[in-house]
Amino acid sequence: MYELNVTLFILIAAFVTMTVGFAAREKNWGAALIGVGIVGVLSVVGYKMYITFG
Repeated sequence: MYELNVTLFILIAAFVTMTVGFAAREKNWGAALIGVGIVGVLSVVGYKMYITFG
């Protein structure tokens, strides 16, 4: 259950970051936030690999 909570927290934080970045996509920091959000979503895959193989 702990892993599920961590995964959900990471996904929610990443999606909120991407949403804020998309709302400000005309600015340079908006595009950077979208990139940070994408890295956050991909980190869930890394976290799951860590749980499975670590």
